[in-house]
Amino acid sequence: MKIRLISRIVLMGFFLNSIITSGQKSTILEHKTFFKNTEVEYLIVSKSGDENKRKPLFVFCQGSLARPLQITSEDGNYPLLPFSEDLITEHYHLVIISKPYIPIKESVKNLQDDYTFPRSGLPPEKYIVNNNLEYYYKRNNFLIRQLKDKDWVDRRKIVVAGHSEGSYIALKMAITNKWITHLIYSGGNPLGRMMSMINQDRHNPNQKENWVQETLEDWKNIVHNKSKKETNRENTSYYYYSLSDNFTDELLSLNIPVLVTYGTKDQNGIFNDYLHLQVIKKEKRNFTFIPCFNCDHNFFPIDNDKPDYTINNWQKVADSWMKWSD
Repeated sequence: MKIRLISRIVLMGFFLNSIITSGQKSTILEHKTFFKNTEVEYLIVSKSGDENKRKPLFVFCQGSLARPLQITSEDGNYPLLPFSEDLITEHYHLVIISKPYIPIKESVKNLQDDYTFPRSGLPPEKYIVNNNLEYYYKRNNFLIRQLKDKDWVDRRKIVVAGHSEGSYIALKMAITNKWITHLIYSGGNPLGRMMSMINQDRHNPNQKENWVQETLEDWKNIVHNKSKKETNRENTSYYYYSLSDNFTDELLSLNIPVLVTYGTKDQNGIFNDYLHLQVIKKEKRNFTFIPCFNCDHNFFPIDNDKPDYTINNWQKVADSWMKWSD
């Protein structure tokens, strides 16, 4: 697989703002369980004082990259999410599940510049072989089955949300778990990961004539090795293959409320417009679309063809999630 394709995949994760948090109104508790002989670490975040209060669950699925959930520094802790978790914990118990065998908490000095673990070299082998769509959605559903009967969980409402890679995980969870009542599908591509790569190439002002052909050759190799979980690189053939399906029919098969959020300047934006067309054609009434005009994959506004990182729209997006799911 070409190094160029691997490096561009990094762009698919959500942007982690380096603002240090302070004055949080939530309590963060670490937990551990086991799924199919793999260790599963996760956080339950609740409004302080409401830890044992009966509330619905809000499960947030991480995007790509081997990042710890809690990143610390000498000045304090980095945010768990690109928006304040207090917005969610006012109404829900928030569940965030760690990437397999990536430390749930780590100092920023031990991470790479994009906050991935470890500081150098590949992630742990147990992360690499379990870093795929099938593992994530089955693991997450297993955890929901464990949590739904807790006294502090109101299982009449379970919202699952995912951005970027997390959108595919959230979708597969909703398809296969009857307890999930609401789906937030954010920044995904209904036609899969490889179409995002091709579309990104086509709109790159510096595109080379051979770029898309190289991506198609990569796809041939991925398909040929679709079951392989190679440990000599971070993302396996199986990882890419499982994320490059056409998810449109699965989305359209859902009858629970579905919210679709995306930036109109995102490489995935036009494909969510396509999904909207199909929803109208099928006369589906359970979908809501909130396109963020002139925003990129992580909801930063575009100015002179570049993201303006001084304006963070994530809080507005998360607020729209809460209003929709209320």
